[in-house]
Order: sequence, then C-alpha cells, then structure tokens
Amino acid sequence: MPTWDIKHSPNTITAAEKEQLAKSITSLYVSHGLSAFYVQVHFSEDIPGTAFVGANLMPTLQGDEAKRRFLADVDEILNPVFEPKGMDWEYFIAEASRDLWKMNGLVPPEPGSEGEKKWAELNKAVKL
Repeated sequence: MPTWDIKHSPNTITAAEKEQLAKSITSLYVSHGLSAFYVQVHFSEDIPGTAFVGANLMPTLQGDEAKRRFLADVDEILNPVFEPKGMDWEYFIAEASRDLWKMNGLVPPEPGSEGEKKWAELNKAVKL
C-alpha cells in the first residue's frame, strides 16, 4: 500500500495544496490500476532540529523505463506546488514485498484480477 509521508517546514503548504496533492497522488496510483483506498498521504510539519534520517531505501519498480515514467508523473504532481515557493524537496519510493502485505487481515488480490477489480469498485478490502 503506498504511503506518502510529506514532511515540510511550518506554514509552507496550504490546506488546499495538501488536498490537491493528496488527490493528484491518489489519481496517479489509480491510473496505474491501484484502488484509491490503498493510497495514504500524510503531511507533517518538521520543526528545525527535530527530524533525522539515517538510511535510504531504494525503489523496486520493475524496469528502468517504468521507473522513469512513474517518477516523471510524480514530478508533475509535486513540482508545480514546491518550485514556485523556492523550496528544496526530496522523495523516495519504497515498496513492500507482496507476501508481507495485508489489508484488514486479507492478502490483496493479484494485479488485474477480478478480485482486484471488485476491491477497486467497492474502494475497500473485502473477503472474496
């Protein structure tokens, strides 16, 4: 399940911008076949001196071209909000192995399956 944690300096992203970013990020995943309810977007203000990063996780999207396309789509969402503010920003993508992922105790259906289509239609995890 994609979870975005957007950490930013205080008072740099408005509530309306947060809502638009969340909608655009969710739409991106939906356009790649994922159900909207899988996508979580969290915003938190980092007060200077309170956040520390000690490790990097590498993306595991399949194939270099798929990675480039997806990251270009992400840039189209983030750049229009952050660039005009003169902000510096960074993002990374970490993917969990499908065999270590459950929603409401259920293993998500395989991509493109009828079960996945049902979850997408209902916009929630259900027993099939």
